[in-house]
Amino acid sequence: MGYGVILAFFVVGIQAIFASQVTIVLKSQAEVEPGVIRLEQIADIKGDKDIVNRVSNLEVGKVAAPGRKTRITENALKGFFIKSVTNRENVVFSGAKFCDVTARSKLLTADSLKKLLLNEVRSQMPANLQEDKDWKFSAPKAPNNLATPERGGKILVNLSPQFKGIGQEMATVQIFDGNRVISKHNVPFVIHRFEHVAELKKNVHRGEMISEQDFKMVWQETTFQKRKVIKKPEEAIGRTAIRTLRSNELLVDNALTTPYAIREGDVVKLFAKFGESVVQINAIAQKNAFEGQTISLRNMDTGKGILATVSGQGEAWINP
Repeated sequence: MGYGVILAFFVVGIQAIFASQVTIVLKSQAEVEPGVIRLEQIADIKGDKDIVNRVSNLEVGKVAAPGRKTRITENALKGFFIKSVTNRENVVFSGAKFCDVTARSKLLTADSLKKLLLNEVRSQMPANLQEDKDWKFSAPKAPNNLATPERGGKILVNLSPQFKGIGQEMATVQIFDGNRVISKHNVPFVIHRFEHVAELKKNVHRGEMISEQDFKMVWQETTFQKRKVIKKPEEAIGRTAIRTLRSNELLVDNALTTPYAIREGDVVKLFAKFGESVVQINAIAQKNAFEGQTISLRNMDTGKGILATVSGQGEAWINP
């Protein structure tokens, strides 16, 4: 056999070998519909038609939910998937060493999520509080671009059972694909509260009694106010400063003496219980007293002394 014939056989053999091969160029990233990942979706495949058909339809992984990601590596394809349909020697890999695969989805922006949260908050805030006056909503840490089903889905927002309508709050956001929850997120938000509070117009010295002229009511945020600030004029008027108070500072409850519920000489409504009945008489207080104190009063009809426990402003109950 001549050299030319041998060379011809050699070339034909080489061509035959390469003709029965495929080249797989793996992409570095790919997007697919949620569900099964097929090799043709994440790689360009060329070569022998029969082998191309077999490997193209090969299931190489799953991304079950919109927005979810998974990584398919060249080593996994070589070591497990390819050998299930053809000899590994028939396949040549090039391109990326792995492909990050994402299930197609829509994206819920932070602004859209905030609108959903705000609607739920509105439904649970007290009706007597006015939005943008008595309270304001903010969610600076709301996540951006949450994945939702591309062909629509349901988003359910639930506020915490401990929702108080003031300060730091938490909501749970669930994203559904049909009846199946595909993701769940805890989203923090803040309810800013605004109220009238008492602010001093001048210095008040220790031992001085607070009058209406000493303070003014100002509109101010009280969301994170930990002190018990005075929110009604009657909570301050007639009480005494227990320390020197400065102009422009907020008037707080523990800077003032506790007001008497009953003052000496007041006419007090005196109650007594007999079986299922309650009887009321009037009596004169013999001294100043705070709520909860037991004091002596004088029956206005008989003049006799009676011991009773102060139950509120101008009221007391006869001790059993």
